Amino acid sequence: MTDHVPPLTASPQAQVDAAPATVLHRGRRVAVTGPGLTIGRLPDNDVTIASSAVSRHHARISTVPGGHWIVDLGSRNGTQLNGERFRGESRWLANGDTVVVGGEALRFLTGDETRFEGARPAFLTTHSIEFAGDRLTLGRDDSNDVVLDDPNVSRFHAEVLRGSDGRIELRDLTSRNGTRLDGELTRRAMLGTGSEIGIGPYRLIFDGTDFVAREEHGALRLDVEGLTVRVKEKQILQPTALSIAPGELVAIIGESGSGKSTLMKALAGVNPPTEGTITVNGEPLGSRLTDIGYLPQDEIVHGGLTVYEALDYAARLRLPHDTSFEEFAATVDRVVDELELVEHGNTRIGALSGGQRKRVGLAAELLSRPSLLFLDEPTTGLDPGLESRMMGLLRNLADASRAVVVVTHATKSLGKCARILVMGRGGRLCFDGSPDEALTFFDAETYDDIYAQLDRRAPEEWQRKLAQTGAQPVVPEEQRRAAGKAPAARQGGRFWRQTSVLTRRYTRLFTRDRRNILILLLQVPLLAIAIVGLFKVDVFRAGTDAGEAVKLLFLIVTTVIWFGSIDGAREIIKEKSVFVREHAVGVRTAAYLTSKAVVLFALAALQTLLLAAIVLSFQPLHEARGAYVTILAVLVLTSFAAVAMGLLMSAAVRTQDQATSFIPLVLVPQLFFGGSIVPVATMSAPLAGISKAVVAQWSYAGMGSAISLNDRIAHSPAYAKVSRFGNDYFAIASGRVYLALGVFLLVGFAGMFLLLRRHQG
Repeated sequence: MTDHVPPLTASPQAQVDAAPATVLHRGRRVAVTGPGLTIGRLPDNDVTIASSAVSRHHARISTVPGGHWIVDLGSRNGTQLNGERFRGESRWLANGDTVVVGGEALRFLTGDETRFEGARPAFLTTHSIEFAGDRLTLGRDDSNDVVLDDPNVSRFHAEVLRGSDGRIELRDLTSRNGTRLDGELTRRAMLGTGSEIGIGPYRLIFDGTDFVAREEHGALRLDVEGLTVRVKEKQILQPTALSIAPGELVAIIGESGSGKSTLMKALAGVNPPTEGTITVNGEPLGSRLTDIGYLPQDEIVHGGLTVYEALDYAARLRLPHDTSFEEFAATVDRVVDELELVEHGNTRIGALSGGQRKRVGLAAELLSRPSLLFLDEPTTGLDPGLESRMMGLLRNLADASRAVVVVTHATKSLGKCARILVMGRGGRLCFDGSPDEALTFFDAETYDDIYAQLDRRAPEEWQRKLAQTGAQPVVPEEQRRAAGKAPAARQGGRFWRQTSVLTRRYTRLFTRDRRNILILLLQVPLLAIAIVGLFKVDVFRAGTDAGEAVKLLFLIVTTVIWFGSIDGAREIIKEKSVFVREHAVGVRTAAYLTSKAVVLFALAALQTLLLAAIVLSFQPLHEARGAYVTILAVLVLTSFAAVAMGLLMSAAVRTQDQATSFIPLVLVPQLFFGGSIVPVATMSAPLAGISKAVVAQWSYAGMGSAISLNDRIAHSPAYAKVSRFGNDYFAIASGRVYLALGVFLLVGFAGMFLLLRRHQG
């Protein structure tokens, strides 16, 4: 029988039954009896945790009218509930909550179903799942034993198996977004009493017999302790502690260079902190990246696509591979409607206004229904009216129980925010509170005055004042020292599926730029005719001047290298921001580069074959058919190697202008060391060695060998005296040439891969 976890739905204030409660700790069950349950370091506690980080009597779980709560008993390091640290205070407990004391997790279970509303801006729903058989399947498809309805969940996501020895095993079924066990991504692991399985926004706690499933859509809390960022020896973000609750719209403002974007990228899991911890409902940030949306300053959608096209491709790259066509369409329709983009659905993004393009980028982030949304300068470049509309839109998104954090310089709409974080010079958090409290704190009449006040006092003074108000949490010493952990990489989709989607998208974008295609293709016959016109007829006929054949071959080679290099020189850098964001949500670097290769290799091959067809029609080789095949094979492989050089250059530069400027650095060495202008035999030993790393030399020598150019030179005494090629330059086997060009290809793509991966780190 299929067991559906109930979805989140609005309901009136619900009463929490004081049902019998249990705490799971280290594989044992401890009942919460009438007097309550105590947690601490001493043996007289009901749950003893022998750690110096735990106080003697640390916390108590009590049964009260209407439910249960946990009270921190004034401990030194505080108590954590789903990631929130508190001291000397109490919190209500919900079924499936995780309490952490001294680094050890305690799972709280009670009743069958619990809903909270009012104090918490979103619902938490729990549901009991019986595990009586030997196998329990979990996924989005209705045929699973437990149906988890969320776009981040694969159709058949994971399974729980009972072995013949009675042990329980969790297996991830190669899902796109992975399965968590106690907050860490895993493929296969054994379960024990108190183990917690995490799949998308769902958690399933194993109580030793059955499961308690808990859905957290719109109920995610982000907690930060001791967050520090250093670049080399410079500390650009000082130790910071803060919490962001569901339904909050939080603005990060401050002076330029104060670490706003640095803080934002760390919170969003884009860049790992140097020290400190970031948790989402108590789990490491890196294991919950599917619940996070991040919109950087740069545009992350292609201007050459329509809104519907861009979002459809984004959905196919971000959602599980087993999502159906109907589900893709429904997801795209949902975000288009939510962001009021329906009327622009078939408009190319490049033709939209700045505010509309920002909304399309935001729509791409909302495809996976993230509960935490981060936006870096979304109002930059917008006029005051559009800025106000954008902030109003973000307010609406937060009202739907998302936590929304935005970095902004605009102050007009700060009153719409629940909280403001003010950053000072040196990466110091100078204020954390409501907009009205910010005006009082800085003794400012308007939000613009806050910037002036920041200049009047050192950021350390503002930080001390904030600490005196008690608004800034005290960071435990062990959290300040904790080393930052890089977010876990998204597992991503299947390589071939991603390659197919990326190739189709790139082909569509490439073919829509008709002017560029015309330039790339029309230059071929023009250059081919120019090459033909430079030489007399039949330069390859036996008995003619071999020097003319040598020059013609070299011109063909360098022209092919020119085509390939130009084809690839701008193709990565022009969409760098798109790739960076897509890589962060699971797009594989190898799939991305393969899609580039498929399209650009086809273009380069077409250019090369057209060039060869025109030139060789006027200048036949007067050789057997095999020589033509070898010449064409060498030229096509040369064009591929040239494309790889162009793409490598595109991956290495920072701007499109730099890519254009670097083209001569690729082409000029082909002329200097290709072996025609200065024969390799006349070069010094070091330069002759360097010349082996030049594509043109291998292609040139291979083509000359295909038409027996050594013999032609020997039969041209006048040229043989001055050529100085030697007897073995044009005597290389075609297999060696193919191998050498293949090595150039592999080295080029390996270099691109490493450069792109380095940019992600």
